[in-house]
Amino acid sequence: MTDGHIPAPPDEVRGATVLARLVDGLAFRYRWATEGLTESELAFRPADGAMSTSELLDHVHKLARWVEGTVRRTLDGEPDRMDEREPIADGIGGVRESTLAYLGQLRAQLVEIEDAELAKIEITGTRAKGPQPFWSMINGPLADALTHVGQINTYRRIAGNPAPAADVFRGLPPD
Repeated sequence: MTDGHIPAPPDEVRGATVLARLVDGLAFRYRWATEGLTESELAFRPADGAMSTSELLDHVHKLARWVEGTVRRTLDGEPDRMDEREPIADGIGGVRESTLAYLGQLRAQLVEIEDAELAKIEITGTRAKGPQPFWSMINGPLADALTHVGQINTYRRIAGNPAPAADVFRGLPPD
């Protein structure tokens, strides 16, 4: 998604390619929700106890890293190491670029694997309470990331700087 468009759909419909398309939509929405954020918007917190926009960006970054790492390590036959935390990239640009990179890598992995490999993926983490099937990636971290991208858009509107009006249905960048 380097040009701001959602990539063309995969050539065949399989579980892994459908999941890749979900990741495409997440990456597209994230890209435009975070385009042109200002320092005041990053600090914006709509209420006491709510995450700030910056904290939401960090959380979405962790979710993207978690899912991409789970898929990559499973395909490489490596043990899950989610307790070994990588540092979050510096600044809004670094977090944004790194998040989009993780989502791009995840997409690339998903369009290449067969559904039988997808079925072998197990997601773990402190809340998982043991390995969970790949299905939990959809209702867990990927759905959570989409929710938080919606929050970022809402926070921007409240703060007076709405996100650029991308065409999310067709996957086209703003005019």
